[in-house]
Formats: sequence, structure tokens, C-alpha cells
Amino acid sequence: MRKNLLLVLVILMATTTVGIAQTAASSNAKNLDQKLIDNSRATWEAYKSKNIAAIKALTAEDYVSYTLAGPSNLKQDIDTIGKLNIENYTIDDPKVIWATKDVAILRYKCDLKGSMEGKTFGPVYSTEVWVNRGGKWQIVSYQETPAN
Repeated sequence: MRKNLLLVLVILMATTTVGIAQTAASSNAKNLDQKLIDNSRATWEAYKSKNIAAIKALTAEDYVSYTLAGPSNLKQDIDTIGKLNIENYTIDDPKVIWATKDVAILRYKCDLKGSMEGKTFGPVYSTEVWVNRGGKWQIVSYQETPAN
């Protein structure tokens, strides 16, 4: 009887430990998901305010973007930032998918208001790829598809 009680206690403790570890891991993942969503907002704000230093801090050197205007890289984005006018944007229903512990894919709908060289924006579905390099999360790819 005593052996059975000891076995039950060991199983109970092991189950509790696994449950606590899973809860902590889930909490950490949600915090990291939110960090990437916040980084995306910070990137939008940097482009909106034309803050080149912030854009460079959040964007990897090998970044590439695919929009209705065509492909671009970080240098091209910075060179044409004066032609960009972002009035407002939203990040609706964001979802983070983890490819690896250092690569995340963020997807959301963006109600984008503004223009580029006089061409107005509309709502888009956006996909961003974020990579952790040396403890620093940076966007390496951005793609958008018109929502209408």
C-alpha cells in the first residue's frame, strides 16, 4: 500500500511539473508573439514617420518586399521614402507561426490608408518573416496582397 501511495505521489508531482512547464512555455510564446506584433507596428510607425534609423534597426540588410509597386529592398525603400505617405494603418487579427525558434511568420490584415507617388492604398493581407539574429528580431521579408 505504501509503495502505491509513493508511486501516486511521484506521478502527481511529475504531472504537475509538466503542466507548469507547459504553462510557462505557452506564456513565453505568447509574449514573443506579442513582441513580433509590436515590432511590426514599430516598423509601420517608422515608415509612416519616415524614421530611417528606426527602419534600419528593425529591418535586416537582406530584407526584400513584394507589394503592388513591385519588389524592393531596404536601400530602395529608404531611397523612395519621400514618395510614401502613410496616413493610417491597422494590424487586424495577427497570427504568428513559428518556422523555427529563430524564424517567425506574422500574418494579418492591414487597412492601409495613404499613397505612393499618388497611387492610393487599400486594405491588404500582409505576411512578414522575422528572424532572430544575435538576440535581435528583424524583418527579412514583407509581402502584401490586395484584400478586395
